[in-house]
Amino acid sequence: MHRRRPLLISGCFIALLTSSLGHVGAAHPAPGVAGAEIGFVFSGGAEVRTLARDGSAVTARHAAPARWQRGNVTVSVKTTRPKTGFDASAYHRAGRSVVGDLVALGMSPAQARRQFGDMETLTLSQPQITTSGGTSTVTPYDTQCAAISVADGKITGYGCATFFLLRQDGTDWWLTSKMKVSAHSSDESWFSPKRLTQLGWRVTWGSGNTLYDWDPYSTRMVGECVTLTVKSSSPFGDVSVQGNICPESLGPWSVTTARSGGIWNGMERGTDYEGALATQAVHSPPGAPVSYQSAWTLSYCDLWCN
Repeated sequence: MHRRRPLLISGCFIALLTSSLGHVGAAHPAPGVAGAEIGFVFSGGAEVRTLARDGSAVTARHAAPARWQRGNVTVSVKTTRPKTGFDASAYHRAGRSVVGDLVALGMSPAQARRQFGDMETLTLSQPQITTSGGTSTVTPYDTQCAAISVADGKITGYGCATFFLLRQDGTDWWLTSKMKVSAHSSDESWFSPKRLTQLGWRVTWGSGNTLYDWDPYSTRMVGECVTLTVKSSSPFGDVSVQGNICPESLGPWSVTTARSGGIWNGMERGTDYEGALATQAVHSPPGAPVSYQSAWTLSYCDLWCN
């Protein structure tokens, strides 16, 4: 793997551990979204909705919290596609967009544009595809999006992974991905309100694919809410994404040669939106499948949890 530069932010760090129990949900066609399905899971006051390419495998797990103990929800969406030029344009032909996918999952158009608008496109300053100008705007190869509601609707969140195909040389491909997840509590009760403690998104690629670069690369402390940009580079273009990060930390989530992501740890202050961000640059050589799996984790507890 290509080693990347560290992310520069500052503050303090609280790490929280969570556990989960298994529950699998079915997928259903997404109304008004061509070539996509929505999966639903209801378990112990949790609702999960996902939107991904037809035939994707969706799994969700929910561990409901005991009193003053942490609860956790994890969601996994796996997609495998043929490595052909025709299939590479399927998302664009379907007229899909990140904002449109999130609206289909229940997010308001204004919030979807404000929080996830920068997931829609990728601008290359030195494009590999011939254009008349000095830049090239790339639209997504695919997206995997999810919505979660837990604690009987007191905590809600949305997130997406967006994939971009930068270069095709036969079946030798280079791709990048953006990941962003945002969630918050609306619980304003005075005694022991529900609060977020962990939030993360990661993408794992099928065997034979290799990460060339990724961000975040190391855990950094956050002392106050900041607007943060993460960025990854490849020989064929850079990818970046921006979002709001609050105390206590943003760090890498379970990095391997073919997996990376970003994870936020802390204790939500009031009803602030919390977020996690990550980017990847990926080489998919001949013989490697175009197979990728998004995973999202969200942990929460009463304000006085241990």
